[in-house]
Amino acid sequence: MKALFIFDDGKNSTFYLYDLMNGVNRLIHFAPEIPLQTITLGELYTREPIEKFVAHFAGAFSIEVKKYLVMEKAEGLALVKNSGLASDGKFHVTNPTSFTACKNQKRYEEGDLALAPEEIDAYISWQIDDDGSFGVFTRQEDVIRLMRRKLVTPRLSMVTKHAGKVSNYTKTNLNLKDLLKMGSGYLAKGDAPMKKQTVPTLGTYELSQEQPYRLVRIEWAENPVQLRAPLR
Repeated sequence: MKALFIFDDGKNSTFYLYDLMNGVNRLIHFAPEIPLQTITLGELYTREPIEKFVAHFAGAFSIEVKKYLVMEKAEGLALVKNSGLASDGKFHVTNPTSFTACKNQKRYEEGDLALAPEEIDAYISWQIDDDGSFGVFTRQEDVIRLMRRKLVTPRLSMVTKHAGKVSNYTKTNLNLKDLLKMGSGYLAKGDAPMKKQTVPTLGTYELSQEQPYRLVRIEWAENPVQLRAPLR
């Protein structure tokens, strides 16, 4: 099964393609700043109904995907505050790389962090980091994991109980059968690593000279997923 997860933050929305087909566990991140002729992928998302956007996404990258799940960033933050804070009232994460958050200008060092609720937004908001990488995808996955655990658990008998909670935090066309497939295909393996890729891949793009960095050019031939030539 393939499903497109969208972390909805307007034109700064991020896109995660889950590929759970044929025993393969793969996750591909797509940056919102990918240019599609005169607009970006994130801008296209804000202009179209979700079903139409998913169809255009599939066509643009020659990927067969129809299933989707959308979580608004505000709902993700609410989920963290309702279900993700430790007894000290903080959100505990492991930051993979040091970076400065554009939204609050705070420096977050690599390693274990305890985030106050008011700084989680800046920590997970879309940006290109100081070193030119897309570390934000890994940071956002801390929130996405909370959602996965709330909606689907390794115990398949619990899926029906959690399926009714989907609408609390998301909008989706995933049905119970899809949730069962996710449970048996991925979550039943716990947090086993997935093969992760990012589009564009580090080293295949050029950035603007000043922060906040912006994508200015992508070398598509070096990427694991190709944007159709007419859209470049």
